[in-house]
Amino acid sequence: MRFQLLAIVLLIPTTVVSAQEAKKRLLFPVAPKSYTAESSSSTPVGPSATVDRFFSSLKEGKLDEAYADLAKIINIPGRPESPKEFKDRTQLAIDNFGPVTGYEVVEALAVGKSLFRQTCVSLNEDSPLRWRFYFYCSGGEWKLIDLRVDDGIVDLFEEVARSRQQ
Repeated sequence: MRFQLLAIVLLIPTTVVSAQEAKKRLLFPVAPKSYTAESSSSTPVGPSATVDRFFSSLKEGKLDEAYADLAKIINIPGRPESPKEFKDRTQLAIDNFGPVTGYEVVEALAVGKSLFRQTCVSLNEDSPLRWRFYFYCSGGEWKLIDLRVDDGIVDLFEEVARSRQQ
């Protein structure tokens, strides 16, 4: 099978891929300009803007810059991974799925006024990836509390189909 399931969770140990799979590619699309969670923040930087800057840096091939920006707001309790480990895992995704060329926001979900999840699909040469950014607003500032990346595109279709049936 040309595409082996590659689940990359940036904050949890990842699966090692074979050398044959090392040629896959990774890419990303554009955040909506407005969202309730963004406008409810008293800070100039809301979740959507953070995600947009992250993918813009990746698109320009600036992995260090992408994570330097996230490091300013990241707060993941109980997870001792270093920014270097996050970058290494993202580099693995880029090595396997290709350079970032854009991204699309496929879901923006607020739970109350303090929790927000933005799901994006990266645009790849070989196969897309699903990125989930989880934010928490505390003291008027948005903090990234979780970030997950996987190739769960089939699951994404199922989630959208279920939400349309409700």
